Amino acid sequence: MLRTYLRITIRRLWQNRLYSFLNVLGLATSLTAMVFAILYLNEEHSFDSFHQPNLYRITSTQLETRGGQPVESGGTGQVQGPAFKAKVPEVQEYVRVMGGDISGMFVANQKAVKLNPYFVDSSFFAVFSFQLIRGNPTTALQGTNTVVITERTARKLFNSLDVIGKTLLEDGPSGNKLGASIITGVVQDPPSNSSIQFDALFPFQFMQASFEDTNWLSAYLSTFVLIHPQADLTAVVRKFEAVYAHLAREQVAANRRRYGFDPSIRYGLQSVRDMHLNPLYRLGESREGGIMKGNNPMYAYLFLGISGFMLLMASINFINLSLAQSLKRTNEVGIRKITGSSQWMILIHFLGESAILCLLALGLAFLATLLLLPVFNQLAQTTIAFSQILDGQPLLYTASLFITNVLIAGLYPAFVLSRFKPTQVLYHKIQLGGRSWLGQGLLMIQFSMAVLLLIGTLMVYIQMDFVRTKDLGYNPYQVIHSHLPYGELKSVQSLLRAELLNQPSILQTSFGSELAGTYATRVGSRTIESRYQYIDENYLSVLGIELKAGRNLSASFVSDKTDAVLVNERFVKAAGLSNPVGMRIRLHNNYTLKPLTISGIVKDFHVSSFRDPIPPLVMFVQEDQSSGVWLKVALNRQQEAVAVLKKAYQKAFPQVELEYGFLDELNAKAYELDQKWQRMVSYATLLALVICGLGVFGLARLASQQRTKELGVRKVLGATVIELVVLVVSDFIKPVLLAVVIASPVAAWILGVWLQNFAYRSPMPWWLFAGAGLFAFLITVVTVSLQSMKVALLNPALSLRSD
Repeated sequence: MLRTYLRITIRRLWQNRLYSFLNVLGLATSLTAMVFAILYLNEEHSFDSFHQPNLYRITSTQLETRGGQPVESGGTGQVQGPAFKAKVPEVQEYVRVMGGDISGMFVANQKAVKLNPYFVDSSFFAVFSFQLIRGNPTTALQGTNTVVITERTARKLFNSLDVIGKTLLEDGPSGNKLGASIITGVVQDPPSNSSIQFDALFPFQFMQASFEDTNWLSAYLSTFVLIHPQADLTAVVRKFEAVYAHLAREQVAANRRRYGFDPSIRYGLQSVRDMHLNPLYRLGESREGGIMKGNNPMYAYLFLGISGFMLLMASINFINLSLAQSLKRTNEVGIRKITGSSQWMILIHFLGESAILCLLALGLAFLATLLLLPVFNQLAQTTIAFSQILDGQPLLYTASLFITNVLIAGLYPAFVLSRFKPTQVLYHKIQLGGRSWLGQGLLMIQFSMAVLLLIGTLMVYIQMDFVRTKDLGYNPYQVIHSHLPYGELKSVQSLLRAELLNQPSILQTSFGSELAGTYATRVGSRTIESRYQYIDENYLSVLGIELKAGRNLSASFVSDKTDAVLVNERFVKAAGLSNPVGMRIRLHNNYTLKPLTISGIVKDFHVSSFRDPIPPLVMFVQEDQSSGVWLKVALNRQQEAVAVLKKAYQKAFPQVELEYGFLDELNAKAYELDQKWQRMVSYATLLALVICGLGVFGLARLASQQRTKELGVRKVLGATVIELVVLVVSDFIKPVLLAVVIASPVAAWILGVWLQNFAYRSPMPWWLFAGAGLFAFLITVVTVSLQSMKVALLNPALSLRSD
């Protein structure tokens, strides 16, 4: 019997191959999106899962008594790890990790390579689960002149893993800063789902030999701790804060006396497995402790939500198209019932048809996933393998998805068809159609999701266009920016400057630094948080920054090198100054505590992405701290300028590979993640609209088939084709308009949450919602009109005999 049912089912699907194709196409498309979403979400949650479950990162939140907003950070200083290990029994071990942002050139075996070095404690391999394949994990990082390199680095330098005892040198213009480090171990390359990515591990002791910091307020590295598995984490955190209150009390008191505020610290514990989706840093900006591969979980769940929308829409299409064909099968159902088939047997038969279609769609979805996976990996910047679909959770989710899809898409049509009674069939009392509450409800749900996606896609485009076109306060075009690897070497900078001068392709050069951290700045009795930047006299002109008041820093004023600063308008406002030029302020950093004079006020300009508000900014000359160069390039001479820079850079830093970028392109990288998801959401929205169109097609065909006789009668009584089309279309307008009304506020709320990621954002224009509603209206009118027109154009003699 099963074979007979299967043969009948296949024959039935082939007889209705157009509808079968539409069903399979819609389901396969949405299932492909869901499979990608499952794989992507599984990849995101797999980060750092290979480490011990009781491994945590210490987090710190600074609560300023001056009313500032608390900011949670993944960073600590050097003192927390040893202190907490000594004072808190639940801490089994700790390791400090510093690095990740700065790479350097290293030499071994007469080869120079660029490596990403980290400084870590000797307990690194006891705390983390990175596997050492050569050397002793207990002693490999002891001492000050040892180094552990990755398998990839060993093969790159020596073409071998047997490198214990060999020497690695850091290459620099004035000799080797790290000296000769003896290779004491080779570690497996960090897996792609590791938040920490490194090429070489150096002892933390070596870094401390030149920079030992006992400041409890520092937060520039990560401290990881192994906590006893049975420990109460809340109690452990309270003990951390008690240790801080005891050991840091003198520093806190001195800070209060000197700067007038108390930066109270609150500590926390973050599972290492949560770091990737909550890295506690601004994506694309500074990273404490080398947490390099953070991501925003909002995008992963957004992708899953959109895929779920698409699958629900495809399931609704399945229902609509199945019901559209049900009238042709009433005689079949009646005959089956008369010949003894029970409702349950008919239900199983029709549900089996749905299962076969869903299984075929799932197979096509797997094939599409396999073929499109390289494109998806490139677009999403992942390294997902197709074999991961067979892993435990993805396989379970996919199987559950298939069963759910069969039930959602097939159960209701099967239930409706199985309930047909022979008397209903004989007297043609079957009533299904576009005017039913179910049909209109399904249509409303479909269009609500479609309008929601369309509004979201359009708003993302509007915001991305806003960040591309909004005035930055400076001109990033025709400006090349490059880092200097040895910022303290003035002689090397002078050499580079001399090579760049008098080149026709380069109009101006400026040497300075990236933004330093946030520091307390005293202005009279007021203390404000401000950012510092080291510049030279050409910085404003190279970037086209407007000077609003006072004068620029100048080499002709000798005192400007030691006594003058520029501040921005936001600093003036935060300090409450009415006539700031000539006022004295006191900076707090590692270089000076003496009062400096405000020589000029610059117009506010964006120092980071539009996610962050423009901070109070202090700029001053510090020649030995220049870590970057900005070149203003002559129009249409970009390639020539790049060649000049490469030649000069090679002469100044012969062993260092030049890294450079045009400032406008570097700025755009801050929004790479948003632009990546903009493209993905756009593709998903396009597919969702296609699926939605198929759904309207199914309902329109259903309505037209059921009203064929009615339309024939109206035509005999004098109704025109246009009037008949309008009659059918009018039944679809109400649910579509209701869908727009429902989707618009939901979309506005979701977009409002997303836009909170930007300190500067575009308003949501009214035409965004009106345009999406109009688009949905036009899709409905055109699709339904085409279907109903076929029936309206029929000869009434044929229409009246349609039953």
